[in-house]
Amino acid sequence: MKTFLRTFILPGCLFLFACSKGVDGKQEEEIPFGQDEVRKQLSFSDLPERSKTLIVSGTGTYVNLMENQRPKLPDFRSLDRNPNILRGFVKDIFGRPVKNAEVGVRSSIAGGFYSSATGLSDQNGYYEVNIPVGNTEIWGSKVTIEYQGGRAFVSLFPADSTLSEFRSSDGAVKNFVLLPYGNGRPDEIAKAPQWPTSYVGGSIHLSYNLRTETLPLPGSFPIGSVIVVKLMPVDLVHAEERITFIIKKEVLNNSLYINNIPLGKYNLELSLSDGRTILIQEGINLKQEFGLSPKQAEGKAALTFIPGDPECLTWFGNWKEVPLNIELK
Repeated sequence: MKTFLRTFILPGCLFLFACSKGVDGKQEEEIPFGQDEVRKQLSFSDLPERSKTLIVSGTGTYVNLMENQRPKLPDFRSLDRNPNILRGFVKDIFGRPVKNAEVGVRSSIAGGFYSSATGLSDQNGYYEVNIPVGNTEIWGSKVTIEYQGGRAFVSLFPADSTLSEFRSSDGAVKNFVLLPYGNGRPDEIAKAPQWPTSYVGGSIHLSYNLRTETLPLPGSFPIGSVIVVKLMPVDLVHAEERITFIIKKEVLNNSLYINNIPLGKYNLELSLSDGRTILIQEGINLKQEFGLSPKQAEGKAALTFIPGDPECLTWFGNWKEVPLNIELK
């Protein structure tokens, strides 16, 4: 079977159609690759700015910085379902095709045995996977991006916010988006809203000791004191705005997960609400080129997020939390 491209130009629009011909020369299908939906990405310096303050109660163990907000998703052109084929498009939030994204499926028949298959997106963001026979689920979707001088394996978000099993004989169409932040699977957030993998964005984990009358440990935080965390972006991934976050946490427990931070690089500032300085030290981090810089700091440091492992489950964030141990000076 031969595949070729046709180009159609209309005022203000460019359309590419991939056409397949069988051995008899008859056209079997036309797949539209539209380029008219791409939005302009502003440079970092031109992004609109705002600040956001979040208050975490003393008993709170986590905070979701972007709450239910997520970037506007692009539109996708309609595709028909084909038997034994999973297919669709992969785009970023601006509607640009994402090349070399990998989508994986697995199918099961009686006995609990699985067969798997994967497909890669092309320059138009289009992918196809030949599905093994059986009940099928999409178990992985990812793309490798350049991130702060290194590389990161980033999971992709299903554009229709669903991932249901289907029969291989029915085929399926599933589009994906590369998101810089956002909530992940609703069931995972309901079970574990504190875990970083429940969100697409980056995460920080603060750990500290409590000071009590019976145990006044050096560097510990008095019960009822307020830790102030300030995150100021200096570089962002696929951003539509610049947000400076201020998080205020009353000390009644000994840790805080700061989740769903838009991807990029930040300047971090930590202090007590009365102005006292907080000492910061990075915890265990196997990817030293990421995380806190410098690894020990007095109140201020630069921060990047830590990429996860190569295997990315669909709809799970793939960024490890930046572990920070803090002490009161």
